[in-house]
Amino acid sequence: MTAISCLYHFSVLEDIAIGDPIGRVKANDLDIGENAKSFYDIIEGDGMDIFEITSDSQTQEGILRLRKPLDYEAKKSYTLKIEATNVHIDQRFISVGPFKDTATIKIVVEDADEPPVFSSPDYLLEVHENAAIDSVIGQVTARDPDVTSSAIRY
Repeated sequence: MTAISCLYHFSVLEDIAIGDPIGRVKANDLDIGENAKSFYDIIEGDGMDIFEITSDSQTQEGILRLRKPLDYEAKKSYTLKIEATNVHIDQRFISVGPFKDTATIKIVVEDADEPPVFSSPDYLLEVHENAAIDSVIGQVTARDPDVTSSAIRY
């Protein structure tokens, strides 16, 4: 078994849903049938708790998926080392092993336009019945969580 590519690059928007696929990788295995089945695993990297990889039983590809939310403003890229291993090893060829290979995945997180966030979830404002028209009765504030920090309209 050898990997088709030893380096994969994927770009993903920060607002991708948890569980959605990010990309696919494939180990090149000349075996057929049961001996061609591969198991994929993330073995190193700065996103081991953020991403997961599962095996597609039909195509024998590894499907990289999101496990936890991404935040472009906090982290813009990740690097993972994955390993593909034969699920079934023919005992006649055990001495020829190892029956696994590794590859590196680089993931670039792209910024998504996020809505403004109020500084408080609730505001309690009181107004006196004889308050003058156009008088200020309170103040609310919000911020743009994006790096660009666009102006906020209320």
